[in-house]
Amino acid sequence: MKEVTKRYGAIATLMLATAGCTTWDMEELQATVPAGDAFQRALAAEYLAFAQSEAAQYDWIDSRHFARKGLVAARAGAAGPEAPDDWRLPDGTVAAIGDARQRLLAAFAADARRREPELAARAQRRFDCWLEQQEENWQTDHIAACRDGLAADLDSLARSLKLTALPAPGPDAAAVPAALSYMEDVYVLRFAHDRAEIGAAGQTVLRQLLNDLRADPDARVAVHGHADRSGRAGYNLSLSGRRAQAVVDALTAAGIPADVIEMRMHGETNPAVATPDGTREPENRRVEVFVR
Repeated sequence: MKEVTKRYGAIATLMLATAGCTTWDMEELQATVPAGDAFQRALAAEYLAFAQSEAAQYDWIDSRHFARKGLVAARAGAAGPEAPDDWRLPDGTVAAIGDARQRLLAAFAADARRREPELAARAQRRFDCWLEQQEENWQTDHIAACRDGLAADLDSLARSLKLTALPAPGPDAAAVPAALSYMEDVYVLRFAHDRAEIGAAGQTVLRQLLNDLRADPDARVAVHGHADRSGRAGYNLSLSGRRAQAVVDALTAAGIPADVIEMRMHGETNPAVATPDGTREPENRRVEVFVR
C-alpha cells in the first residue's frame, strides 16, 4: 500500500503542476485589450473562454490553437470558422457539419457580424467547438452542447436577419484566413512500450532540435508527453510525464535554459491514432516538442 500511495501522490503532484499553467498564447490573449469592431471583440472573448476550457481539460494543443484565433480577432484580424477538411471527423457527421457551416456563412453574408455581433461570435465559437469535440468523439454531452447550441444560434440569427432563403456566402468568409497560418516547428520523439528513455531514433531528433534551438536564441519550447491506451489511465498520465521530463532534462543538460521550456503531460488523451482502450500503438507513445 505504501508504494501505491507514493505512486499516486507523484501523479497528483504532476497534475497540480500542469493544472496551474496556461499556454503562452492564452496568457497573451488574456493580457490583450481587444481592438476592432464589436464582432471581433466578442469573438476574442468567446475564444478566450474556449481556450481556457480546453486547458482545464489538459488539451493544450487545441487550447493554444483557439487562443491564437482569439488573438487574431483581438488584433482586429479576420478569424473565420474552422474548415471541416482540417479535422478528422467521423464520416457520419461530415454532411451535417457542412450544412451548418453553410448556414453560418450565409448569416455572415447577410451582415450578421455587424447587426448581431455577440450572437454571431457565439455561433462561430460553437461551430468550432462542435468540430473540436466531434473529432475527439467521446464526450457526447459536450458534442451535443456545441451542436445544439449552434443550431439554436443559427435559428436566432435567421429570425433576427429575416432570412427566408440562404444568400450565397461571401468569398471572404469561406476560408480560414491566412493570418492563422502561424509558423511553428514540431519535433516528435517516439518511445518503446512502457519506457521513458530516449532511444536511438529519438536521440537523432533531439540532436536536430538542439541544433535548431542553438541557432535561435529567442526560441521558446513546449514539451508535451503522451502515452498509448495499453495501461491504466493514471499510470499512463505518469508515464507521459516521465517521457516529457526525460526530454526536458536532455535539453537543460545540453544548455537550453529551463525558463524557456514548459512541460505538459497528456497521458492517453489526445492520441495521434485513435484506438480502443487497452491497445498498444507506437504512434501514440511520443513526446511532441513545439518551438516558436
